[in-house]
Amino acid sequence: MKNLDKIKLIYGLGNPGKEYIFTYHNLGRDLIFPYMENLKEGNFILYSYYRDLILGIGKVYMNESGKAVKELKDRFKLKPSNILIVHDEADLEFLKIKISYNVGASMHKGVESIFKYLKTQKIYRLRIGIQGKKRKRAEEFILKRIKGNQLKDLEKAIKKFKIILDLLNEKPIKKLSLPSNFLKNGDI
Repeated sequence: MKNLDKIKLIYGLGNPGKEYIFTYHNLGRDLIFPYMENLKEGNFILYSYYRDLILGIGKVYMNESGKAVKELKDRFKLKPSNILIVHDEADLEFLKIKISYNVGASMHKGVESIFKYLKTQKIYRLRIGIQGKKRKRAEEFILKRIKGNQLKDLEKAIKKFKIILDLLNEKPIKKLSLPSNFLKNGDI
């Protein structure tokens, strides 16, 4: 079990402002925010604690997320491998998940910003699908509001996200074994 990275910070990518809540591009932020209580504030960040984890979101827009993540990293003296970024992924079906480490940003501007400010791509990412059954280019829908059955599925996924938080409090991310449909179809 040597060298297994313990996640200490979970950062939800998204844009600040009510107009972005429950849009596809805000999925990371929308999953984390309900678990943030007693918010504390920094220059670019809002953060709180969930048991042993630090939960963070930005006061900056998506494309400047690197400033916020770097502020949290420096404030809590974290290694990049202690950080999990939760974000939307246009290459995955809606609410399917994939955990990755040390892979490219796939043109995601928020992730690119984090790589730039941390000077590494060696961070963990929980990528959450936003693609519908009929494939579209991300630019066509990422800022649109999630509606209908997808919104109902997202509301269930927010409740299930607590399980991920609890698991990450107990074990290193490399020991986390979640099926790709965990947020969408798995039982609570």
